[in-house]
Amino acid sequence: MVKLIALDMDGTLMSPDHTTVSEENKKALKEAHDKGVKIAIATGRTLSLVGNVCEQIPEIDYILFSNGGGVYDRRADEIIYSNTMSWEMAHDILKYLDDKPIFIEMYANGRSHIQKDKEEFFPYHVFPKEFIEGLFGGMTICNNLSETLMGQPVEKFTTFIMDPDVYAATWEYLNSLGTLLVTTSIDLSIEMTKKETHKGDALSGMCKVLGIDASECMAFGDANNDLSMLSFAGYSFAMENATDECKAIAKYITKSNAESGVAHGIKQFI
Repeated sequence: MVKLIALDMDGTLMSPDHTTVSEENKKALKEAHDKGVKIAIATGRTLSLVGNVCEQIPEIDYILFSNGGGVYDRRADEIIYSNTMSWEMAHDILKYLDDKPIFIEMYANGRSHIQKDKEEFFPYHVFPKEFIEGLFGGMTICNNLSETLMGQPVEKFTTFIMDPDVYAATWEYLNSLGTLLVTTSIDLSIEMTKKETHKGDALSGMCKVLGIDASECMAFGDANNDLSMLSFAGYSFAMENATDECKAIAKYITKSNAESGVAHGIKQFI
């Protein structure tokens, strides 16, 4: 019996515009929730960047944010699980990235922070205008990330790198540290958390708090930052548009995000 559905957002729950949820997906999630199933979104975004989807799906009970950096209980208005990197670790990463042509985004305290002089490296051509407007509307723009976030625990870094040589070198360096989980969910991006921080860990931690077994979880994903979550869940779905790695690890393949694949998967078992 399914007691919890965990949903990646971009490429999974959201339509290809990264902004809207299809009516079919909304209807399936409402019907599942009415039957007592808990609904969670599991996203690489932080809390300040998910308001739009919560407005479209008021049934969302939990937000697993920043690739597993924390889990927020919407009903109780509290963080029920967190796993962040220390400021010392985050500061070392920031020092490496800072002098390169890289858009840097740091998540801390549920908010996205970017440095003003790095905005020019954001790949505006990749995303729809409405999505970009919503994204930047939820960001805190500061003059100096180090000064703004000094001493605070950091949930996650997201970077966008348009130069392929810089991308490859940055990926190689970050992986070589051995202390980070380095992944990606969107073209041109590199995302990093503490090595032990990922969606699967946060989903497991949330289930322990809620008294739900892995066999009672259903999860949907499309990108490699969803692999740990798909490995954990008893009912795991890779989208038709998912990476080969997701399709190999998931128990089921559903339709693409453009075809309301979430609703299609839910209807099979709930």
